[in-house]
Amino acid sequence: MAKKMALGKGIGALINSGSVNPNVVNKAKEMMDLETAKNNGPIEPIGPMLVPVEKIKTNPNQPRKIFKEEEIAELSQSIKENGVIQPLIVAEMDGNYELIAGERRLRASKLAGLPSVPVVVKRATDREKVVMAIIENVQRSDLNCVEEALAYFQLMEDYKLTQEEVAKKIGKERSTIANFLRILKLPREVVDMIQKDLLSFGHAKVLASIKDREKCIRVANEVVTNKLSVRDTEKLSKKTFKVKEEKKNDNNDYFGEKLDQYRQKLEQRTGYHFNLKSNKKGGGQVILNFSNEAEFNDIYEFLLQK
Repeated sequence: MAKKMALGKGIGALINSGSVNPNVVNKAKEMMDLETAKNNGPIEPIGPMLVPVEKIKTNPNQPRKIFKEEEIAELSQSIKENGVIQPLIVAEMDGNYELIAGERRLRASKLAGLPSVPVVVKRATDREKVVMAIIENVQRSDLNCVEEALAYFQLMEDYKLTQEEVAKKIGKERSTIANFLRILKLPREVVDMIQKDLLSFGHAKVLASIKDREKCIRVANEVVTNKLSVRDTEKLSKKTFKVKEEKKNDNNDYFGEKLDQYRQKLEQRTGYHFNLKSNKKGGGQVILNFSNEAEFNDIYEFLLQK
């Protein structure tokens, strides 16, 4: 059973305030349909049908937190000319409807002055609503990596899921989910840069491997100021640690500079934090670090599967 994951300082305030292969998305939806059929009987989609916009309530668990006004305005203009081409997905709720997927379209439709919008009504559990909203946004690449990470974290916290279970629900590799969750441990200043699209997911993965908070912020600021690529960020990260590593491993130079490259590759592929130590004779240690019991359980399950 998954337990609480320690987040980066200040990241909790965000909770309150890559695309998917279509075959994988369909498989995830089938899994959700089967789960609902088991608990409530078969899902019977109704629609598309026209529903007044004032009867549609937004989903408080919507993974997308930031809606850019210029994008909504552009979509609104398109809707004025062509209408809403793709129906919204909703669930019935106390005589009204709760939005599962399509908040951008709903906002743009209201801006365009549409009295009603086309919807498909589905019966779904709270968990399925969250999963469907995540799938739709991820498929359309509408989430930034912080929003996507928060959505995965929400699934784990609210429904006591492991990283492996979330990966199966969403149709992604477990290591991918782990890499997203590592972003939530970044300093709040760095998270803000990511949300403003100043840093990419690739930058975030490199920065997440820097354990010293102040150095992480310093590197992030330099990346933004000089508009550095992900590769240049990796080089800058290594320079940041050069003096520290030389002092720490002055007698352990068997692998030389390659040791840090190996560590970064392991962390990016698995989503876990590593320490690699070597000596002049070629021996050494591979150390897996964990910050809480839930992370240890994930590492334990991951190693047993191998």
